[in-house]
Amino acid sequence: MVEINKINDQSKGIEAVEEVIALSIEAQKYLNSFVWCNKILNGWLVKDWGYMLCIFYFEIDSVPQSGADKFVWIIVGDLPSAYIDIESAHNELEAFEVYVFLMEEWITNVEQGKSVDDCFPINVKPSKKHANMLSNRVKIIKSDFITELLKSGNSLNAK
Repeated sequence: MVEINKINDQSKGIEAVEEVIALSIEAQKYLNSFVWCNKILNGWLVKDWGYMLCIFYFEIDSVPQSGADKFVWIIVGDLPSAYIDIESAHNELEAFEVYVFLMEEWITNVEQGKSVDDCFPINVKPSKKHANMLSNRVKIIKSDFITELLKSGNSLNAK
């Protein structure tokens, strides 16, 4: 795990530093867009695959009585951004699994012509074209990224 403000530190071994910094900014903007996030206290890069995908872990000051957790996973990249609460995912592998579940639910509803109103909100028109594009990205997550996390055996356990 690398603190967000230290991503640019060459000793951290991040290959696509500029891309990862851009995604860290995107993740922070995404998180700050929610009314339940009063402010971000800390943020960490947990895992990156350059511009394609990053998993971040944030500590937030949530709005009182919002019910929001103090910690949250944010997944951003060349796919729809998503937040995953720590009740649903205790580590980055579980965060990925929840992300895949949420995206596959949206894809299935679109493919079957059902409403996506009860699905995780994705900021694109629910069309078969978008469902197909997302499906291809989810397949890559499952075949490459989740497999890599499983093989590495290194995972952060949420606080």
